[in-house]
Amino acid sequence: MPAEKASEGGPDRAENSAGGPRRGPRISPLYQQVYVQLRSRLSEGAPDPAVPLPSEPALAREFGVSRITIRRTLEQLAAEGLIRRLRGRGTFPVPPAAPSERRNISGYLENLITHDRRTTAVNLSWQEMAVPGSLRAALGSGNCLRIERLRSHEGQPVSHTTLHVPACHARHLDPAGDPSEPVVHVLERIGVLAERNEQAITARAAGARVARMLGVAEGTPLICMRRLMLDREFAPVLHQESLYAPDRFEYRMILTRGHAGAGAVWAPIA
Repeated sequence: MPAEKASEGGPDRAENSAGGPRRGPRISPLYQQVYVQLRSRLSEGAPDPAVPLPSEPALAREFGVSRITIRRTLEQLAAEGLIRRLRGRGTFPVPPAAPSERRNISGYLENLITHDRRTTAVNLSWQEMAVPGSLRAALGSGNCLRIERLRSHEGQPVSHTTLHVPACHARHLDPAGDPSEPVVHVLERIGVLAERNEQAITARAAGARVARMLGVAEGTPLICMRRLMLDREFAPVLHQESLYAPDRFEYRMILTRGHAGAGAVWAPIA
């Protein structure tokens, strides 16, 4: 089976050593992979808006995919306003309306934890439920409170957040309270202090609903940051998952070299 057809036709089904199908993790469609590379080239490479991009056949050869895949990718980039397609002339980059500095997503989250007054939020849902199976290792069994929020900074939507709070802490939260105040800050006032954060960063394609709220195209790769906050006894305080548009944030850290030589180890500065 050609590689492209296998990737674009649904779940990945590689062959095992015995010749039968082996189910593997679902991978991104090829157009999504090409989209990420082209979008990065357009966003960070400062291309000349007067110089057209390579033709569809040239891009297909460059990325080793079909013209259909290239056409679908270009249609998505055009819908986002990153390129303009002129019949008979070609496809041209669209310069940004104004330069904007990306925020350091790590520092931004720290500001939210200490209640940045420049941000506002709205509750999209407030639901008591059993702890989802995917979170039982982190939160344990039993019930929890699920809160879904859309947060904005100076009027611009910046993140979609889903929080799961164990029932023992959820009873202290009020759905009529200020949704702009981070839950962890509310819990601190009653003596529930998060002293440890286990954090992971990955990526997720935007679904139709979240894409509309964040003002991006469906399928856009979003920065996905997950945090498990624990108290001093390592008991869970809350689990937080936030989605961010990648053109508005980046993750930065400073690393220091532990020692010289081939086995040098780089570690982040606390």
